[in-house]
Amino acid sequence: MSPERVPITVHRAKEIWFTRREGDAIKLVTLMDAALGVDSKGKITAIGRASEFKSPAYLEKIIDHGDSILIPGFVDAHVHSPQLSVIGAGGMPLLDWLTKYVFQAEAQFKHPNVALAGAQRLTRELKQNGVTTAAVFSSVHAVAAEALFQEFDSAGLRLISGKTSMDVGAPAGVLQPVQADITEQEILIERWHKKSSRLHYAITPRFALSCSRELMLALGELRERHPTCYVQTHISENLEEVAAVKGVWKTCSDYLAVYEDHGLVGDKTLLAHGIHLTDSELKRMAKAKATLVHCPTSNTFLGSGLIDLKRVGEFGVHVCLASDIGAGTHFSPWQTMLECYKIQALQGSRLSAHELLYRTTLAGAEALGMSAVCGSLEVGKEADFVVVNPARKPLLAERLAVTESASDRLFACITLGDDRIIEHTYVAGNLVYCQPSPD
Repeated sequence: MSPERVPITVHRAKEIWFTRREGDAIKLVTLMDAALGVDSKGKITAIGRASEFKSPAYLEKIIDHGDSILIPGFVDAHVHSPQLSVIGAGGMPLLDWLTKYVFQAEAQFKHPNVALAGAQRLTRELKQNGVTTAAVFSSVHAVAAEALFQEFDSAGLRLISGKTSMDVGAPAGVLQPVQADITEQEILIERWHKKSSRLHYAITPRFALSCSRELMLALGELRERHPTCYVQTHISENLEEVAAVKGVWKTCSDYLAVYEDHGLVGDKTLLAHGIHLTDSELKRMAKAKATLVHCPTSNTFLGSGLIDLKRVGEFGVHVCLASDIGAGTHFSPWQTMLECYKIQALQGSRLSAHELLYRTTLAGAEALGMSAVCGSLEVGKEADFVVVNPARKPLLAERLAVTESASDRLFACITLGDDRIIEHTYVAGNLVYCQPSPD
């Protein structure tokens, strides 16, 4: 290792964990008695053993994190900002749940104070759970999207978001006429898309049942005018939903075709859930390089189904993980990884600890085309990282004390971890969250 001889801040820790792609294989990289060098622009300049960072010629300061572990900032590839107030509203499947709880909550985001408070709550929760990049659904209201971009810009977190498009299939308070929707999106794209390297706009049809043919055509044309924007939506989450889509979109061959036929499927497309996709849909997703965003706590909470990731992977579809708050039950990526493990174990597939970590860090960065700047801790990338302190949860610390391999220690964190073990969150080398000291 040859660190660049410029003033840097060195973060020392007991261990560093991250994943790296080596051909088709995903490897867990672990370093003991480790250190991470970060320059004044927030870029990683060096990584290795702490003993290699002692030269006063380029060392600015050392921050010693003691027995903690440094990991990459998490990526949450699907979360709903207006739904924090409905977490835990259960007892029914998807379409009924939307009608009874969600649409009422989202209608309130027309009020600027509600939208701002929602955006502030979301960034607070993400930071204290170690999430530094998120793909976020807003409501149909432009003011809600504005609040999200403003808050993420202020917090320094990386955001992929846009106002949600809906003109049918829901109460009037969460619907908007086509032309008004497109006009407001053009303004938002001009104002926020790539305003900084951390802010990106996503064209966001809620799902096929909430968009008329006229709206879907207009969104396809919007995407054609703005090809660098992302697309995010839902697909095949619930069998009742899939049947309803087939009944409404009779001219489309299947659910995916609703989006394909309107130019909305490509390498910047995030398709949430995908539990009930056909072989044909998976083949076409893989060819288009679209990403399937798996939301395990949401899928089990609503009883939507158990996705078979082994099958999805056999078709070559890229998969990353997300909380899907508010049907999801945890902001914590540790809990998302644990639920993902359980779902696959029920189907006879045992995911490794490093594969789970990959799905919620580097895989998310790859899905967003950002693997060169985030998702792992490597020289040249932005220093988005989390300081994990197992001592914050005594049972976990005791478990790690008798665990020899790094892989087993990581798995113990996935099983027992939550927001309590996230001590600090850094974005571009800047501290954005510090857990209060215990009394």
